[in-house]
Amino acid sequence: MKSITRLPIAVVVLCLLLLAPSTAALAHEDDISVSIRFYDQEVYFPDSDIYIKVTIRNESPETYRFRLADRRVFNVEFEARTMTNRLLERARQFSTQRTANQQVFYREIAIAPGEQYAFIENLSEYVHIPRSGMYVIDAAFYPELAGGPGDRPRLESNRITLSVRPGSAGTPPVDEVLDAEAAEILRRHPLSPDAVVQHTIQARRQEHWDRFFLYIDLEALLRTDPARERRYLRLSEEDRRAELRQFREDLQRERTDEDIILAPETYEMVRTEYTPHRGTVIVDKRFRFPGYTEVKRYSYQLERDDDIWMIVDYNVENLGTEE
Repeated sequence: MKSITRLPIAVVVLCLLLLAPSTAALAHEDDISVSIRFYDQEVYFPDSDIYIKVTIRNESPETYRFRLADRRVFNVEFEARTMTNRLLERARQFSTQRTANQQVFYREIAIAPGEQYAFIENLSEYVHIPRSGMYVIDAAFYPELAGGPGDRPRLESNRITLSVRPGSAGTPPVDEVLDAEAAEILRRHPLSPDAVVQHTIQARRQEHWDRFFLYIDLEALLRTDPARERRYLRLSEEDRRAELRQFREDLQRERTDEDIILAPETYEMVRTEYTPHRGTVIVDKRFRFPGYTEVKRYSYQLERDDDIWMIVDYNVENLGTEE
């Protein structure tokens, strides 16, 4: 553990960078990613604690090093915007910690190739959420601490959507209690790749659409088609969200990608193969028609986001018919 003397924060970080041994990253910054997701997603209210899991992943062939402050406010910033792109104010606690004269303690973290490091922060300590509504959340990670003069750029995260309900976290209305129970049922769990595929097939057979889409990465699936991807990338952030909603509706109404929507009469898990971050699950499905049964082999491609496996693509091979 290292510390520095009490100085104004800008000077504190400067001294730390000048006096401490260099921790310049060995890995290429382009191969380092920062992702965020809700740690324990539930129904949120304006006064809720909203815990976000921040993950730094090293996909480069070399070790990645960075400084991690005991107070994460020197490493990470969260931004929350309304659907009209209005930026919410910082939480008072965040502003106070960032600007106060204080000692800054940090440690050096090294992530080997293919590994990741994660920590959990309370969004409510970074951003003031005054009322109910829909918000878009993203984060920035500073590997050399915020405010430092180092030449390493900050790393930008993905975006997630936050829904904040009216009321209080302590006394939710009855209908919101029911919503919370539904949210628990629909919460993603760290299932194995084959269990994810089984869950998805069973949900489709039972016509439980919310459960069916739970482990499907709609954006990744949409972008498997080059023409759709080109159109999607030209859209604004708001239009992309609308495009994904329309894509889900088209899937549910069997207007596109019909193969993934078809409900089999029976199915058989054939083979599962996976590495720490990618997996393939092979399934033989049988579809009953008058006078014959059609057999198709599905190859599901999955990717792992932290502990959650998501379906990102699939292929279908016709194996013939049976009497």
